[in-house]
Amino acid sequence: MIEMTSDEIDLLLADARIGRLCMADPADGRPYAVPLPFCWGDGALYVRLPLTGRKGELLARNPLVCFEVDAFTDALDEYASVLIEGRLVSVSDLAEKARVKRHNDAKYDRLRGGHCPGHGRATPLSDQPVWKIEVERIARRKRAPAAAVIAT
Repeated sequence: MIEMTSDEIDLLLADARIGRLCMADPADGRPYAVPLPFCWGDGALYVRLPLTGRKGELLARNPLVCFEVDAFTDALDEYASVLIEGRLVSVSDLAEKARVKRHNDAKYDRLRGGHCPGHGRATPLSDQPVWKIEVERIARRKRAPAAAVIAT
């Protein structure tokens, strides 16, 4: 395994459609993960996340989370993974929310080829549940394919 560069991390996070938000119950340590779309910018990872159900209960008691994103080839001879650890905090500043929305829309418009499913589009920005992970640590690893042996 090889450590990834900052540019490789940025590229993986720009191209990944879904990551996994992982949390733990502080009472018994039981882990829980939720797959989510996300965007990366300004040194933070952003998600739109209503705090309902089990995830809301867990995050209300323990805001420490990690977020995992990976990419791999079909043969699994090349892969990369980024694990971001930090604290999940609410974004209330409307300018920051607007910046995140523009960045998120641009990312997913590019990845979906312009297709927009429409969910959440009518919700005013002030009411959108935007959260960010304030990054404390990033683990990043990749495996590149073995160099081809040249026959002579």
